[in-house]
Amino acid sequence: MSRTTGILVIKLGALGDFVQALGPFAAIRRHHRDAHITLLTTAPFVRFAERSGYFDSVWVTTRPGPSQWKAWLDLRRKLKSGRFDRVYDLQTSNRSSFLYHLYWPGPYPEWSGIARGCSHPHANLGRDFMHTLERQA
Repeated sequence: MSRTTGILVIKLGALGDFVQALGPFAAIRRHHRDAHITLLTTAPFVRFAERSGYFDSVWVTTRPGPSQWKAWLDLRRKLKSGRFDRVYDLQTSNRSSFLYHLYWPGPYPEWSGIARGCSHPHANLGRDFMHTLERQA
């Protein structure tokens, strides 16, 4: 018996960005109908995400500082315990890209984002000059 595919979606915040990600959330759910989809977000968006119907579970993260090694190690342990097959990094920031490197030395899940070395990189050099909706499409 095979296990359910595990998908992680990363969207940490701001309200406007979170609302603009509803389209990609829906597309990910449609594409992975039978997968267990987890959202990694911050506390203000938990109820919104739970009520959206796009996620089977919602994980809350804080924003650990560079010297908060225990918090980073706890987050690493949590990510690895999720046994995710694919990650959609919709935050696409340096901070969310750092999460990819928490998987070192591997194995790494398939990763869609801007993290150096990821399997599905957003390689558009003009991406920083695009509107969020255009970039997500």
